[in-house]
Amino acid sequence: MKNKSLIFTIVAIALIGALIFVLNSYTKTAEPTPSKVENQTKSNSSNEERKVGNEIGDIAPDFTLKDLNGNTVTLSSLRGKKVILNFWATTCPYCKIEMPALDKFIRAHKDDTVLLAIDLGESEAKVRQYLEGKGYQFTVLLDSDLSTAYDYKIQFIPVSYFIDKNGVIRAISNGAMTYDEIEEYYKALSE
Repeated sequence: MKNKSLIFTIVAIALIGALIFVLNSYTKTAEPTPSKVENQTKSNSSNEERKVGNEIGDIAPDFTLKDLNGNTVTLSSLRGKKVILNFWATTCPYCKIEMPALDKFIRAHKDDTVLLAIDLGESEAKVRQYLEGKGYQFTVLLDSDLSTAYDYKIQFIPVSYFIDKNGVIRAISNGAMTYDEIEEYYKALSE
């Protein structure tokens, strides 16, 4: 009887700890205010001084992934354009809620911005089936081996990285965004 009670207590503590970790980690982060973005830009004026990493002010880690048509996309080849990376999966309900807002946003900004929706570890067939008939105008990439997710240290989805024309991460959103929230984060790329 004591062993069952002890096991129950240990399991309960572990579950409560995990819940606290998830709740504390699942918040939106960004630096959309002009003063913070400006100070970040001034303190690191050239890319040579920046490190490659997954935080605001870092050079975004490079990757090469295939899209649903078999074309290869390399992040560094998009220098000179504003880029939004959105990590997602078909099994993520918040990702599904966010996708129409992302599509509406990229339709309004397609002349100067690239949106790469990076599916995490699912088969091409499953992703195609989910996207069928939706008509989304952004590029979907397959991170089949999760190497890109590992480089960006993805723990929860959806998460989006807003990357400026020089390849620098200017804002990060953890969690599903509305259209207005996407526009707000996007402002960090123009300052």
